Amino acid sequence: MVVCDGVKLRAKSKFRSGQVDEDGAARYEAYLDRLSWLVRDGTSPLRGAEILRLEERHGFGHALKRGMMRVTTPYVLVAQHDRVFTRDVPMRAVLDIMETDESVAYCGFPTSTTLAHDKSHQSRFPGYSAFHLPRRTYDQHPGLELVPLTQFYDSVHVARTSWFLSSVYGLKRWTNLPLGGFIEDTFGQVMLDDIRRHGPSAHAKYRTFIVEDDIGTPMAGHIDGHDPIDPHSPAFARRFSRASAHSTEADWRARGPAVVGAARLLERLPSFGHFTERARYLRSIHREDLLPPHLAS
Repeated sequence: MVVCDGVKLRAKSKFRSGQVDEDGAARYEAYLDRLSWLVRDGTSPLRGAEILRLEERHGFGHALKRGMMRVTTPYVLVAQHDRVFTRDVPMRAVLDIMETDESVAYCGFPTSTTLAHDKSHQSRFPGYSAFHLPRRTYDQHPGLELVPLTQFYDSVHVARTSWFLSSVYGLKRWTNLPLGGFIEDTFGQVMLDDIRRHGPSAHAKYRTFIVEDDIGTPMAGHIDGHDPIDPHSPAFARRFSRASAHSTEADWRARGPAVVGAARLLERLPSFGHFTERARYLRSIHREDLLPPHLAS
C-alpha cells in the first residue's frame, strides 16, 4: 500500500511542509501518473499495490493513519519513502517472536542512529549509570536480540496493527498527533519523558524494541546512498541498486501515452479521515470481524 499525501499550492515551494508551486504540482502529478502505471504493469515490483491519494496535506503521522485504516493483516511493515533495507533482515524470526511474545508490539530495524540504542541512549536518563533495560534473547533464534527502544522512531519497522490502531491512533492513544508532523516528534517525546520520570519499568507498556543480530551492522538506511549497503552481500547489492535507480523522460515516453493521466483513476480520500472510515472499509470487504466493539454495532 502506497499512501500519497496531498499538497498545498503556494507561490513558492517548501517541500518539507507539503507546499508546492505550479511547477512542483505538475511534477508531482507526473510522479503519481507513473506510480499508477507501475502498479498496473505486470513486470513492475509495485504490481498490484494499492495507492491511496489524499486530497489534503496530512504529513507523515496522519498519512500513515489513513493507510492504517485499511490494513487487515495482524502485522504491518511501515517504510518511509526515503528508507530502504540495506541488507537482508531476519523478518521471519521477528514475526515468530511477535507471534509468541505479546510483550513485543514494535520492532524497528536498526539504522546507523539506532544501532546499539541501549548504549547510545543511556545518557539521556537521570542517573543513567544505574539505568538498565536488559536485552531480550530467544532460544529458538540464537544470535538475535531485541534491544528495548526508549523513544519511538518512524524509521522502517514492523508492528502489531492493533497496537497502532489502539495506542497510537485510537481511543487509548498516548498523545494527540498534530497534522503535518511525525510520530517520533510527538509520541516519541512523550514516551521518552515518561521513562525519564518513572524509570525503566515505564517502558513495559510501550512494547517497543530494535532488532539486532550477530552481524552487528545497520539493516536500514536512507535511499540517498548516505547509508552504505552490506559490502559482503553482492546479491543484495544488485537488488539495492534497482531501488536507487533513476528513470529518464525517454524511458517513460517509451512506455506509451497510457502513462499520462493514469493517476486520474486513483481513488481520492477527502478530508482527514476518522475511525468510521475503517469501519466502512472493513464492511465493504466483508471483514466485520476486525471491527472494534464501539464500531461493530
